[in-house]
Amino acid sequence: AVAGGVGFLLLCTLGHAATHPKDIDGSLVRLAWCAVPLAATAQLAVAIARTDPATGPRSGLAAAGYGPGRLTLLTAVSAAVFCALGSGLALLVFLQLRGDLLGRPVAATAELLGAGEPLPWAAVLTLLAVGPVTTAVASAIALRPREPRAEKSAPSGISHGLPWGIALTATGLALEAYAGRGPAPAPESLFPLPGRLDGSPPGVVGGWALTAIGLVLAGPGLAQLIGKVLS
Repeated sequence: AVAGGVGFLLLCTLGHAATHPKDIDGSLVRLAWCAVPLAATAQLAVAIARTDPATGPRSGLAAAGYGPGRLTLLTAVSAAVFCALGSGLALLVFLQLRGDLLGRPVAATAELLGAGEPLPWAAVLTLLAVGPVTTAVASAIALRPREPRAEKSAPSGISHGLPWGIALTATGLALEAYAGRGPAPAPESLFPLPGRLDGSPPGVVGGWALTAIGLVLAGPGLAQLIGKVLS
């Protein structure tokens, strides 16, 4: 049904071009706007193909010669066939509204669909083939066989960033303690927190920066080590 709607829009663009042969820019703009519903149709076809249980690998089908490659091809052909049915229905509706099949054209859509103007059937078939070909290619690309990824073994040792993090943290604390000491440092002022950067010595700021970087590096290793201890 969605492919039929896209095919009808493409045929309407062709009808406008047949009625207004000199308005090439207008016809191109109408044709460009059809790319949005066409992309939505391809996305819908891919979503349906991915959720279809028949597209999954089965040992019985593989033994009969229908491996992942042939299943992908079968899914692409199936999507193309359904879209071709929708495009054919869109062509019947389009010709009926133009008055080419039975009776007179619908007055409200005569100018829009180019009623009375001859249609180039090569262009008609080309436009109607855009939807099936696009959905088939999109489905084949989305479901193409991929090589199985090798499972990554879980890390057994401690993170390599733990010793570097501990070293940087210790260096930062030492630098902060050395740069922040006064004539008679009190115990509570051994590691003074800088409230404002303009009122803190550069060594204190640099020490806390090294401490922060060290904690970032040592964090994953500490969490892993704690997990091992808990285990």
